[in-house]
Amino acid sequence: MLKGLPISPGYALGKAYFIRQSQLKSVPSYSIQEEALQHEVSRYLTALRISRTEIQNLLELPNMKSSPEIANIFQAHLTLLDDPDLKREVEKRIMDRKLNAEAVIAAVVHDFSEFFRKLPDPQFQGKAIDIIDVGQRILKNCESETVMTPLTDLQDGVIIIAENLTPSEIVDLNPEMIRGIAIAEGTPNSHASILARSLGIPALIQVKDLLGNVSRGDLLTVDGVNGFLEVNPSNDRIQKFKGTLAVHEAKMQAQKETLAQPSVTLDGVRITTMANIGKLQDVDTVLRNLADGIGLYRTEFAYLTQRRFPTEDELLESYSSVIERLGDREVVFRTIDLGGEKIPHLVGTTIEKNPELGWRAVRMALDRPEILKTQLKAILRATSLFPKSRVKILFPMISNLPEFRKCRLIFHEVVEELLKSGHQVPDWIPLGVMVEIPSTALMARRFAAEADFLSIGSNDLIQYTLAVDRTNSKVAHLYQPTNPAVLRLIREVAKAGEDSGKPVSICGEIAGDQRFTFMLLGLGLRILSMNAGALPTIKQAVRGISCRDAAAIVLPLVECCTAEEVEEALQKSNPLANNH
Repeated sequence: MLKGLPISPGYALGKAYFIRQSQLKSVPSYSIQEEALQHEVSRYLTALRISRTEIQNLLELPNMKSSPEIANIFQAHLTLLDDPDLKREVEKRIMDRKLNAEAVIAAVVHDFSEFFRKLPDPQFQGKAIDIIDVGQRILKNCESETVMTPLTDLQDGVIIIAENLTPSEIVDLNPEMIRGIAIAEGTPNSHASILARSLGIPALIQVKDLLGNVSRGDLLTVDGVNGFLEVNPSNDRIQKFKGTLAVHEAKMQAQKETLAQPSVTLDGVRITTMANIGKLQDVDTVLRNLADGIGLYRTEFAYLTQRRFPTEDELLESYSSVIERLGDREVVFRTIDLGGEKIPHLVGTTIEKNPELGWRAVRMALDRPEILKTQLKAILRATSLFPKSRVKILFPMISNLPEFRKCRLIFHEVVEELLKSGHQVPDWIPLGVMVEIPSTALMARRFAAEADFLSIGSNDLIQYTLAVDRTNSKVAHLYQPTNPAVLRLIREVAKAGEDSGKPVSICGEIAGDQRFTFMLLGLGLRILSMNAGALPTIKQAVRGISCRDAAAIVLPLVECCTAEEVEEALQKSNPLANNH
């Protein structure tokens, strides 16, 4: 029995299928005659074209249910393919060193990735992985010279085994044929982990001694709830696991059958369950899972997928489509939450030592108000088309009151500009603050007095409160949603909302994780917004909780000293603790 960290829940039974990452150093190298050098350059350019087409096709896969995070990953890959420095260096080395295209590509990719890997910032270290991923794709296409589609020769029921995994390696296979994933390395918020969750594939990372204990074709069981992988289990163990799998599937079916039931707690409290989306295609899952609305519309997708800023009319078309499909259900638009390092193709390359704390989101928008104004105009115009719509606007990365006041001022300027140009605007749209910075949480009462609503972005709030880069495997264990400091801040925001009569929602990953539902309701939250796929599970969890009992148990936990103390207390008292 091997132990790993579960990052995508569920159970899987299947045979081991290894993905061995190709080593750039093992690419054959040989001399090319002078007259054939241009042909090698042409082979490289053809591989670039094929790689670009493949990645564009990946972005259109319906079963990927692409989140903005995933779109961001593949947009970064497209940007790398168009990187003039990379292209120039490959062509120069082919001509100067008179070597085959594969050898030169491997060497240039290695040099570029090593440069970023040695930088101290994990953000840039992550770019090294992207460069290698793209490099491997180019090398593959130097050989194939045809656009590849996801492999269809996998046997049904495989468990992917790898040292590490990239999104490209998952989607270049056929995701529908992958029952489970187990990798030796990785972090909960790596690119591969995000993709596994979005596809609903049970997955484990950081599995100790994985590669030394598993061989191709071994029968494996993956427990994506408790974090275990068993190799070649006995018949008795297989039958027992199949029983667990059947119970899990029955539970999933029961969740679907009770989906239409209201999310009301045992003591009669109505909990609003909403969905997070990134683009229009995500609305199908939102409606299918009967969400109360969209609690977070991440609007970044439109900026990641083209080489220029979207126009007001383009945004209007996109936003109005979402509003129309939601009818009278609430839609919360978060304004652009990107920094220059994510959209260098739009604002120019900006090298920052710590971009997560740098020029991004509202900070960028206030410096470039034309970007924010275009987006606000599109939202206002789209809202005015549907009188029954319930639209809100959420400003991200707010760290102080003057920032919110400036955003509100720009909003009113936009209203006046639209009216002067003859456009209709809604009588009123609530303006909210995203609470993801500790300074904002500590000032929640002041923000609640001026904003119309608050929304807790728990991913960043936890990360910033604990000074932990959750994508860094060396410190990922310190990313603790149950840390008493985090509980105190969440409670502070929830209480500020209660006292001021302003709605408070939470829209981070813990909102869609039933392990934390009891805790969140106990802290006073009544609006949960999550990945749409988590709605059935969370709705069912809500119906098994008493808010009164949860508060009695959870509120005293803010006085604990450690996350471990909180978890132990929740394990004893939480009715969902052993109900996965």
